[in-house]
Amino acid sequence: MIPTCLTYFCVYIGNKPFDLKDFCERLSLDYEYTKNYGTDVTLHIGENYEFDIDINAMLRKSLKDLFGKEEILVEMKKKYALEYYIERVPTLVADGEIPNQLLSLDSDIIEFMYKTGAHDDLDYFVIKAH
Repeated sequence: MIPTCLTYFCVYIGNKPFDLKDFCERLSLDYEYTKNYGTDVTLHIGENYEFDIDINAMLRKSLKDLFGKEEILVEMKKKYALEYYIERVPTLVADGEIPNQLLSLDSDIIEFMYKTGAHDDLDYFVIKAH
């Protein structure tokens, strides 16, 4: 059994009218791509399934289009009553020969979360090795 993981930046859309085009333009995100990973309630930015034993490497790929744009994210958060989450969804293999993923966050990820007011959401699954 090979461990897996999904990381992404989740935007929860509040009860104010939300303009996705404005959001994407301000953050230099591809509108059509972002629209495809969204619903009326959430957006998933930077979905990454490319497994790395260090979850920080995965998160840096998920957040690469948002690093350096913390002030804009805070502006958009206030304007549209948004909530931000750093999502980490690893599958851990119990009694496996492969070491489990390193889940502790590095200081640059923590700093990004602090500057943007993003919450950390760790949802994990533990499965038995066969």
